[in-house]
Amino acid sequence: MRTLRIPMLVLALVAVSSGMAQGAAQFITWGDRAMAMGEHYGASRYYGEALKEQPGIMDTQWKYAEACRLSNQYGEAARFYDKVQGKDHGRRYPEAPRWLAEMQMCSGHYDDAARTWAKVKQKERDKHSVTARRAENGIAGCRLAEEAEHDSLVVLEHLPMPANSFDSEFGARRGPDSLLYFTSLRGELNADDEVKDTVNYRARIFRVKEAGGKWPEPEVLPANVNNGRNNANSTWSLDGRWYFFSREEAPGEFAIHALDLQHMDDTGTAVLRVPGSTATQPMVAAFEGAEMLFFASNMPGGQGGMDIWHGLLLGNKLVDMKPFGAAVNTPGNEVTPYFDATDNTLYFSSDFLPGLGGYDIFKSFIADDGPGLAINLGPPFNSPANDLYPVVSSVSMSGWLTSNRDGSFAEKGSTCCNDLYRYRYPGQAKEPPPIIAEDTVKAVAAAKRITSLREKLPIRLYFHNDEPNPRSWDTTTTLDYAETFRSYQALKPTYDSAWSSIAGGSAAFDAFFADRVEAGYAQLNDFMALLAEALDEGQQITLVIRGYASPLAKSDYNKNLSLRRIESLVNYLRRAEGAELLPYLEGTAANGGRLILVRKPYGKSTADASVSDRLDDLRHSVYSVGAAKERRIEIEQVLGTP
Repeated sequence: MRTLRIPMLVLALVAVSSGMAQGAAQFITWGDRAMAMGEHYGASRYYGEALKEQPGIMDTQWKYAEACRLSNQYGEAARFYDKVQGKDHGRRYPEAPRWLAEMQMCSGHYDDAARTWAKVKQKERDKHSVTARRAENGIAGCRLAEEAEHDSLVVLEHLPMPANSFDSEFGARRGPDSLLYFTSLRGELNADDEVKDTVNYRARIFRVKEAGGKWPEPEVLPANVNNGRNNANSTWSLDGRWYFFSREEAPGEFAIHALDLQHMDDTGTAVLRVPGSTATQPMVAAFEGAEMLFFASNMPGGQGGMDIWHGLLLGNKLVDMKPFGAAVNTPGNEVTPYFDATDNTLYFSSDFLPGLGGYDIFKSFIADDGPGLAINLGPPFNSPANDLYPVVSSVSMSGWLTSNRDGSFAEKGSTCCNDLYRYRYPGQAKEPPPIIAEDTVKAVAAAKRITSLREKLPIRLYFHNDEPNPRSWDTTTTLDYAETFRSYQALKPTYDSAWSSIAGGSAAFDAFFADRVEAGYAQLNDFMALLAEALDEGQQITLVIRGYASPLAKSDYNKNLSLRRIESLVNYLRRAEGAELLPYLEGTAANGGRLILVRKPYGKSTADASVSDRLDDLRHSVYSVGAAKERRIEIEQVLGTP
């Protein structure tokens, strides 16, 4: 879910951009308030401001690390947990090494994580404690990540906008009406894609019908479901009469409700409410000859944290509730259950069992004597980030999952928010295997090509300040990205000179230039080679390109600057490799292939408020890594039609 509500964001931007001289203590107070409200991303912005004024305060570093972890800013969280544990040595913040290891895994740095986990395990006196067991699982997870093989048969599709958004989407389920139901935290947007409706800015359940491979604007469910509180997670009784979902009863506490679909004015009744605990993520399936409700709860009786439970469902009544045993549930969190009745397999996500990072998806065969060993599904179902809400059909060999993995739509870091993904095993089925028509083979190949392109996203391309064509209100340029990249490269000595008075001051920018600027240019050229292959097959492909800018100039100016930067990429696509993409851009290719570009300039409205916008502080407003990160465009989305 999105972690920053609009009022706190507005307060942050006003406070920073107006140049108000607030002390570190005031920023910490605002950060503490944001944390208490669950606005973890907003809190990270405040704590970041406090650290700019007082960089070495360990307590603030801890708060900043916690806020970054809870808003999925994995790399930044790891960096500051490392600072804290290096100073603290387990005295005030004994959890710092454990969270450092977790964040290193979520960042995909498995060698570092394995070393940190080994230290956590070594320092733990009780070798049977929860921390020691998690350390063992963490080490096993790092080993698993190094040895795991990507299932090359799986086509993983990242659903396009507007099914997904820059907010959070999760919990995709097909309803009895064949529509896709899911939960999203999204408000009403204005023409600039900015949230303007804060009253309804809560988790709501939507539905949408896919038509010819296209996803229209989702429809929000009516008020008897979306009642102004947080509502999520859809499932149906086997006869289609009862609709079950989760509703927030108190801050952080959810209950499972049922709606009688035979009475359209029904407002629902609580099936399971446990004061002081949460019961959520319902899923109905046939199990042991009866209709059962599977759900996740932290109510007493489990192994600890959130656990997977099941109970007998009699209409809209739930009886005989039991948690699954230790083969499934752990002292950590097990969530988002899904039961495939065709082969008696329970699918769920866990943040404690050996995995690739964050929550991973597991399966366990349920026999007469209980659940069997939990098996990690591996990539591409799992990633270093969170992977949740598995929906599996062993008959169709397809399903859904939710993930905030790199490549999901994001405005506040590449892993900020959950998106919906669909997976398929093309041509795979139960006996007998079907005869695949030639058109189907082509469609599968085209889908794999689009998946390959999407796996390279986002592609971030960076620019020097006010380039191209500085001090201009034009929205176009004759320069292409290769030219702006080379001119940026030539300015590296100037950047180094800006930090020459500080020992090692240029090292951060040198690393940024190598890891981001040069790597982004190389990534673009690799992407274009794959793009040309797809277009040569006659595909019609749409690229969504979004612009950003540092906060040094006015927003309207920055929007025009972003358009010029996007245009430099367009020019490069037109000219590179002997203009091989030009016929596809102009729509004149003989094979019917087409390349369509959608420009999304954003300007200062999304720039990081912690970046200096002072003209008298060019070292930070122009030559710092923070400012350089904001001066970019991104290829953020690939849409394809074979």
